[in-house]
Amino acid sequence: MPTSANQDQDQDQDQASPLWKIIAVASIAAGVQFGWALQLSLLTPYVQLLGVTHAWSSFIWLCGPISGIVVQPIVGYTSDRSKSKCGRRKPFITIGTTLICSSVLLIGFAADLGYLLGDSLHQKTKPRAVGLFVIGFWILDIANNMVQVRTLVENARIYYYIITNINYEPDLHRSIH
Repeated sequence: MPTSANQDQDQDQDQASPLWKIIAVASIAAGVQFGWALQLSLLTPYVQLLGVTHAWSSFIWLCGPISGIVVQPIVGYTSDRSKSKCGRRKPFITIGTTLICSSVLLIGFAADLGYLLGDSLHQKTKPRAVGLFVIGFWILDIANNMVQVRTLVENARIYYYIITNINYEPDLHRSIH
């Protein structure tokens, strides 16, 4: 015969989740995907406007795999051993988010900053603007990887339990706090 606690848990699971919980879960993935979509939509067309050929722009795409191979293990290892009073993941998420915002500004204003640094409007290739764009692109890629390290997976797992109203017992080796 089921106990009263089990019946209460079953009733909680049958209730529909509030819209705000569903939006909270979706916003996690949306934020990360927005950063990646920004990169994918900007790279080739914008860098070609700055004068880089299509063949050379493909080399800039190496930023993703290289930064993913380097950044994610380092951030994951470091955050797992973090003793910060803010938590293990939050400092990395905050730093990554700040870097994402800064890099988007650098990428967006690369042509203007390149002009201020001496690029001519009459040249086909604007080397300073290209340099700033590449730096901004690398920072954006590194920051996206920094923010994405286990955050998406961990938060999705926790929010799954919130939405389904199942009691969640965090695993101390995997928790985000």
